[in-house]
Formats: sequence, structure tokens, C-alpha cells
Amino acid sequence: MDELGIIEQGVDWRTRVGQDIRDRMTDDILFSLQMKLQMTTSTTLIDLQKVATRIEERIYTIATDYGDYLRRISLTKGDLEDSYPMLLNNFLHIRQQASIHSSILLHQNNNQGQIIQAEGNVQGTSSNSILSNELTLNDHKKPFHPNAKDRISELPNDLFQHILSYLSTREAVRTGVLSQWWVNRWAFLQSIQLDVDWFHMDREKFSNFVDNLLVNRHHADVPMDTFQLHSFAIEHANCWINHAIKHNAKVLKFTEYQRWEPFYLDPKLVGFSSQYLKTLELTNAALYNLVFDPLNNACPALQNLILTDCLMEVEEISSSSLQKLDIIGCFLLKDLSICTPGLVSLRIKDRRMDNSSYKNSYLVFTNVTLIDASNVTSMELSAVDRKFTFVEKAGSSPMFRNLRSLHLSEWCIVDLFSPLRQFIQHSPMLEMVTLKLSLLRWRFQITDEHAKTLVRVRDARGLLLDFDWY
Repeated sequence: MDELGIIEQGVDWRTRVGQDIRDRMTDDILFSLQMKLQMTTSTTLIDLQKVATRIEERIYTIATDYGDYLRRISLTKGDLEDSYPMLLNNFLHIRQQASIHSSILLHQNNNQGQIIQAEGNVQGTSSNSILSNELTLNDHKKPFHPNAKDRISELPNDLFQHILSYLSTREAVRTGVLSQWWVNRWAFLQSIQLDVDWFHMDREKFSNFVDNLLVNRHHADVPMDTFQLHSFAIEHANCWINHAIKHNAKVLKFTEYQRWEPFYLDPKLVGFSSQYLKTLELTNAALYNLVFDPLNNACPALQNLILTDCLMEVEEISSSSLQKLDIIGCFLLKDLSICTPGLVSLRIKDRRMDNSSYKNSYLVFTNVTLIDASNVTSMELSAVDRKFTFVEKAGSSPMFRNLRSLHLSEWCIVDLFSPLRQFIQHSPMLEMVTLKLSLLRWRFQITDEHAKTLVRVRDARGLLLDFDWY
């Protein structure tokens, strides 16, 4: 590398980039991460040095040259800095709500004339009081009438839990103020939904709340049906997810805050090995082979896998039980093969909304190869940053013998729609084809010959042909 940072052609740029440069890039990313979390009242719930190191290592691995490396680093930092104002507003909202609530409580008398005491700052409140002091574990009210009878408390526990199941977790928590009998009853619901937004992005209070909840459930050995978690930069979320798996959750949904680095699912803390898990939905998570492999081999009941805005360094999806697979707006860092003989629905597509720039810093062109999709009836392959192919064994039945609906995008245009014609050729039951095309590209790149080819393909098989313009 010369004094201008230019690396001569033909030389592997990584051999000329010193560790001092990489450390400086890591420090820059670390500073941006620290600035972002300072706006949320806490930087103690996640090791930001590890996060910054993972980001830099990932970009260093996928960058094509030194200029590309710097560009991707810049995109990452730019996105983090752009989100400061939004997070600052959340932080100010927390302080404002705490101030208003304290003022009200300090001037409010109860029915016996006693003054209700309140702490004057956020740090002094309990871990549950952030939800406008409605989500408490211990506060309760006395009956309105001294002779009133609490008939609900006499109901059998199974019936009581059934009634609570119609409430959201947030609503169920509020029942704890009704009487002493109701305290913590909500904690034993079989369907749990937890959202950091309820706490106005106060990560510490959210973390304490979830920890208390799961500790209570663990001691009671309560089964779990559904666990839904929306978190933000809290490493302990790995343990929360693992808790749900260990308690035989059938449905598990996890979302990391969208304006943050994809959440690192630590294989040392999360084990996706379950005889009960049927549906797994992950949004903005980082998936690597070590944490993903059990989904292929140790989840015999898994039927639905929905991955949205995830970062995937996964080379194979091969679950034999999987029936629905959605990969939406995800970034693939390696070529992916899909061998899922039980699959009925497959979607690999982009999101309509714009992705943040730091996620575009992970954009890599990859190949997706379908090895076994014999039972798929509906398939969408419309992601633009990858190439789709399939492998059909000689002498076997047609690859897509049950396919009825096919949705493709611009990648199938090449060579007069050669990829489209190949898919149709191996889909004897196909009825409907939808093409997702750009109006701009269609106008300037699609010729009359392309149009005639489409007409011939449609008429030869009697297909319904539709267009999804954008």
C-alpha cells in the first residue's frame, strides 16, 4: 500500500492492511455504538467491544478490496449516527414520563388520607414500574367494598389461566393490582409476549423485568406454549431464548431492534434443540452454522421457519420436517443449499421497504441451490442479490412436480428468460407465474423478442402470467 492507501493490482489487499488500520476501524465503530446506546440510558447490557469486533471482522471478510472495506465501514458508521436523534427522543420521553409521574404521586392522597410516596428519578423505581407503574409484581388494591366477594379467585386454576390467555401479556400484568391473590398469576401464562417498546427503550428496566418474570416461571416449572420477544442490544436475550426452548415452547418469535446490529445468537448460550418447537421466527438476528445446525438435525417437529432481515452465514437448510420457509430481506454471506423434502411453501425475497445502510454494508452476491423441493406447491424466488439454481438427479421425477404457483424476479430475464423456461420445464403441474419487474428496466432492457418469448412460454403450457411492478 502506498502513501495514498492504494494497493497495487493483483495483490491480495488483506496482506497489505496492517492490524493498526483494522484496530482503528474497530475503534471508530465502537465509538458509534457507544454514542448510540448512551441515548438509551445504559451501555452495560452488552459487550460493545465484541460487537464492534464482529462487525469489523465480518466486513473485512466479505470486502472485495480496500476501497470496498472502507466503504462498508462508512455505511455502518453512518447508519448508527443517523439514528441518534430518534434514540435521543426515546431517552427524553423516559425522563419526562418519570418526572411527570413522580409529581402526580407526590400530590395524590389515597382513600385513607395517606400520601403515596414515589421516587423522584428513574433509577429509584422498581424494575416493573416503568410501564406507568401499572406492571407491578407486588402492588395490589383492597376490595372496593369490605363485604365484596372475589368470585374469580375461586375459579379452578385451569379456567383462570384460560381467561387470562385472552389478554396480552401487558394487560395480564396489570391484573396484579386487583388483589393479593392476583399478584404474579399472570407470570404463569403459557403464552408470553415481551417488548422493550413498553419500557420506552429503557433497556435496564426491561432486562430486570424479564429476568424476574422468567425466574418466577422457572421456580414454578410452568410449561410454555408461545414466547415472543422484542429486545434491543441485551446479550442476556440469548438466555431468555434458551429458557423458552428448555421449557418446551412450541412457538418462538424473536425480534432485535431494527436500527441495531443483527443480534448475535451465541451457540454457547442458545441451543436450538427441541422435540416441541414447531414455529421459529427470527428478525434481525445473526445466524451461523454452529447455532443453525440443530434446526436441521435436532428439531423434528419444526414446520415453520421465518427469517426476516437476518444475517446468514449458513451453508445448508436441510430440515426434513420443515413445511414453510421464508427468507425475507436477509443477507447471505455464503452460498446456500436447500434440501427440504417436506417443504410446501418457499419464499426468498427482498423487503419492499428500504433497508438501513449498515445492512447494505453486508450485501454480497451469493448462489442459492435447490436440491430437493419436490413437495413445494408455492415458490417465490425474487431476491435480487443472488442467483437461483436447482439440481435434479438423473432419472428422478421432475424437480418441482407439485409446484402450482411460481414468483420470480429480474434475475430470470437473462438469455430470453432461460431460467424461467427451465423452471417451467421441470414443473408439470404449474398453473401461475408472476414476474416481479422494475418498470425502468422493463422499458429500457426488455426487447420485443423478450415479450414474444414470454407469450410463447405462456401459450405453450396454458399458464396464467402476471406482473408485479415496482
